[in-house]
Amino acid sequence: MRCRVETYSGFRLHEYPRRFTWGDGWLEVHGIVARWITPGGLGFKVQAGERLFLLKHHQVQDLWEVALISP
Repeated sequence: MRCRVETYSGFRLHEYPRRFTWGDGWLEVHGIVARWITPGGLGFKVQAGERLFLLKHHQVQDLWEVALISP
């Protein structure tokens, strides 16, 4: 599902996510479990509250996607 993501950009653009949209509101990222770079974008496995989410950034389209991993 598409979403909006607020990121920290330091040395690199979208260095890590700070918060993202889920449903009608924003969820704060409490921890980054894993991160990776692919030829087409970035990926983050993040903890928001008690749940884990997968955030993917597609660089060419400049789009973010979110998926719930564990409820």
